[in-house]
Amino acid sequence: MHLAGLSAGKAFIREVARTGQTIGTVHTLGALHPGHAELIRRAALENDVAIVTVYPNKIQLRPGGSYDFNLDDDIGLALRSGATAVISSNDNEMFPTGYRTFVSQGDCHLRLGGAEAYLKEAVTGAIRWICYARPTRSYFGLKDIGQAILVKRAVADLLLDCEIRFVPTVRYKNGVPVSSRLRRFSRSELDELSRLSTSLNYSREEIARGASSVKDLVASAASRVKFRRFKLEFVRIVGVDNFEDLEQVKLPFIIVGAAMANGLRVFDSIYVPDQETLLNGAPDLWIDLPEQSQPNHDE
Repeated sequence: MHLAGLSAGKAFIREVARTGQTIGTVHTLGALHPGHAELIRRAALENDVAIVTVYPNKIQLRPGGSYDFNLDDDIGLALRSGATAVISSNDNEMFPTGYRTFVSQGDCHLRLGGAEAYLKEAVTGAIRWICYARPTRSYFGLKDIGQAILVKRAVADLLLDCEIRFVPTVRYKNGVPVSSRLRRFSRSELDELSRLSTSLNYSREEIARGASSVKDLVASAASRVKFRRFKLEFVRIVGVDNFEDLEQVKLPFIIVGAAMANGLRVFDSIYVPDQETLLNGAPDLWIDLPEQSQPNHDE
């Protein structure tokens, strides 16, 4: 079912809570894709009720930017993936005149992807939806590892009674993580971007073989990313607690890279929380590449 607006959604949530059913939530900006479908599938499998929220978070978008999504398509994908209900909202509801509250976590939000990543705003949006829906569990993909970790930290710090569940990254078979930002990239462009994914994974393999100097690992990774049309912005290896650059690799850590592609900043990362992941790689999920090229490149 689709519930348009916060009031209709809240009435449904109260009824579910009254009956004592567990709630799993997936919070999205819209433009749903197979990565979202996996989050929804797990929410439905592990809870009595799975709720998907669709709202292109105003504070998370570039000033003056727009977000291209089709609500009917998103509702269809969510329901096919197991959602019980889809709740949609709009700027007037979510950011009425006078809104002023943000989740502050020091400068952690700047360390992973910089100010243009809008990580503080993404965390604020997620926490607001969790406060609204009061889920038993809420699901976040490891593709957006920075958001996932900071949301989990905020839930703990704010004493919210919600389990944050991390879900493996869904990747195309060439290694590129599925993302709404890439939905208009052609096959050849996705193949070029895969060089970043391949490089990050090779760094993980180097660390598994005993390499530990982050300076050397980063230089080696950057040298392997040979773009023709795109530009590598950075490769970094950071700690999980505060996203600060490491000098020597130590578990847990994140290998993260960014590229400029068709005017968009595109991120990829590998979250390495333990020795098993270091040795065997992240438990990613793999899907086929899009069959046809798509027109470029508005967002």
